[in-house]
Amino acid sequence: MQRTCQAVAVNVPVFPLKHSSTDIISPQAVLEDWALQNRFDPANWHAKAAILVYDRPLHRRLLELHDLQVLDFGAPGSYHSIGATQGRVVLAGDFGIGAPVAAVVAETLIASGVNQIVSVGTAGGLQTDLSPGQIISIHGAIRDDGTSYHYLPSDVAVRPDAQLTARLEASFGDALGRRGSVWTTDAPFRETVAELRFHRDAGVLAVEMEAAALMAVCELRGVAFASSVCISDVLSEQGWKALFSEASVREALHTMYSAAVTTLTEA
Repeated sequence: MQRTCQAVAVNVPVFPLKHSSTDIISPQAVLEDWALQNRFDPANWHAKAAILVYDRPLHRRLLELHDLQVLDFGAPGSYHSIGATQGRVVLAGDFGIGAPVAAVVAETLIASGVNQIVSVGTAGGLQTDLSPGQIISIHGAIRDDGTSYHYLPSDVAVRPDAQLTARLEASFGDALGRRGSVWTTDAPFRETVAELRFHRDAGVLAVEMEAAALMAVCELRGVAFASSVCISDVLSEQGWKALFSEASVREALHTMYSAAVTTLTEA
């Protein structure tokens, strides 16, 4: 019987028994295929932790400033061993933004042996008392993405690893601005005034595009995850204000990267 593409109300995932079913494609199988294509060399891969960055100017500047050695890794983006960590920590960047690609990157890194991931990102401020460049340690995420629901059931709250988050916050010292939850969305051009008010009134600090999915991936795979963002833009009833080029934002991104390196180096 042919299925029709009628418009119907559905849950995500559509198939109700997904979470008790067996995966077809494994990240490990993908790594094996990359090795056959000379896109991954397990013998020269020693990473046990990874830092994910999304901001392209930050990534370019890090490559200029730091001792980073390029690695062959078949996932989207570019991958570098951080010299100060003797190859134990990898910098992943230039792979784009959003939950789906971040999940693919995390999955393949985990399959390669990575067991700790720290995410360094930007976010749009929802609360009126947040300022450009203010650093937030993420303690939870509103799951308004699609990817996280393919990893955990809809009634499961996503949170970062408590111990790794505490270590990251200690690495920030006085640079840490706030702790709290964010709203993760896949559709930045469909963030509405009504949603802004709804999440702001609930105390959600900011909106971003990766945290909920990464928390779900890492929870399912049993690895530690922590995340920080800095305020790079502001949402209000009057509209959107971009602040990405502000000196405070650029400085905060480098501060978050340094804190991530410190956290994972001392592990």
